[in-house]
Amino acid sequence: MTAQETPQTLTDHEGSLLSLVHRLQPITAYKVAKFYQDSPVASVNKSMGQVYPMISRFSKDGLIEGHQVEDDARGTEVWSTTEKGEIALKAWLLEFKPLQLIPHDTLGTKVLSFGLLTHQERLDWVLEAKAELEKKQAELDAYHRKSDEPFQSFAHDNAVSILRARMDWLDRVLFDLVKSSAVLTRTGACR
Repeated sequence: MTAQETPQTLTDHEGSLLSLVHRLQPITAYKVAKFYQDSPVASVNKSMGQVYPMISRFSKDGLIEGHQVEDDARGTEVWSTTEKGEIALKAWLLEFKPLQLIPHDTLGTKVLSFGLLTHQERLDWVLEAKAELEKKQAELDAYHRKSDEPFQSFAHDNAVSILRARMDWLDRVLFDLVKSSAVLTRTGACR
């Protein structure tokens, strides 16, 4: 790739997968898929059916290159990023898109439909959501303890901070629900 050429633009899913190949290279496509399956973080790349075609496309685009594992009868290939792949990965790393700054939050969207639930169902929903987030934090912590990737502590801190912020938000929702119930009970408007 010459200095005048524009690096290939990567989607976030492509950047995530190419970043993984780069960090763990040389790596097989199976190990990439296994890494995503074992990760406690939600990802579109969890399906092996999505990983293999993306690896193939990266190879065709010259972003990665494969080498046969010696003495492997199955013909297993290990993949590494090329210079072109590193340039595309660096461009992805340095780019900030609006969707990356405030990603879609399904829990936030769900509360907009609270009108379908009874007051008790709303309270139960909040308590269950908090319990699920606490389980997810325990899963993240366990994953972090067994990981030895460079900069993993930064990613772990980010994920835990997001979970804690969501739990704090749910505490405020719960407080407001309980407070509104008390007001309705005092005024006799509550059934």
